[in-house]
Amino acid sequence: MIHNNINIQINGEPFNCPEPISLQFLLNYLDFNSERVAVELNNALLPETLFKSTYLSDQDKLEIITIVGGG
Repeated sequence: MIHNNINIQINGEPFNCPEPISLQFLLNYLDFNSERVAVELNNALLPETLFKSTYLSDQDKLEIITIVGGG
């Protein structure tokens, strides 16, 4: 199977990755805990339930925010 590469932005930084790639796979690859992040894709906040079924496309823009608990 031949994979094409796509160019996306993650927190304003360019990132090149193979297509197809799910948001969940990318988060795992980047070592994010999907239960402790908020993700905005092209200015829309995504619920965690959509991470596995959301596939990224060329020129997508991601904002990944780590949620930190404190006390």
